[in-house]
Amino acid sequence: MAAPTINEMMAAYAEDAVDFAREKFAVSLDYSTASVQQVEFVAEQLEKARPKGVIAKLLRKSPSDEEIQTVCKMLGGYLGEVYRRSKGGDWAINQEYQALGIVRGESWVFPPAKVNKRLTNGAEDNLWSYFKVLVDESWAHNDV
Repeated sequence: MAAPTINEMMAAYAEDAVDFAREKFAVSLDYSTASVQQVEFVAEQLEKARPKGVIAKLLRKSPSDEEIQTVCKMLGGYLGEVYRRSKGGDWAINQEYQALGIVRGESWVFPPAKVNKRLTNGAEDNLWSYFKVLVDESWAHNDV
């Protein structure tokens, strides 16, 4: 049995995101562009649940780095798969940035990294706003 491709692995992470959103947040993700708003809702809930400040971190357990990376791959995988269904492209590892992203021609986007920024920085890194820019732009700019 051949090892799964990066495209297959990220599609599986996207399916995990669908299950995660339904089970933990009663949110339905259907791979439509509009469903990305629901991904933003899930990210918002996750970001709000993370303890902030020294005392909060002492009183509540923070997710591990591994748990955060898994969520970033799931939600980022979902964003990427919605994008790929609309615009095309392939998942790959960008050697320059050592990051997982979608390449189309010579341009890259990095949905898992964006999810990580959303969970870290909050609403200023809104996933719905990010996604609208991705689908509205014609990839005139590299490395979004």
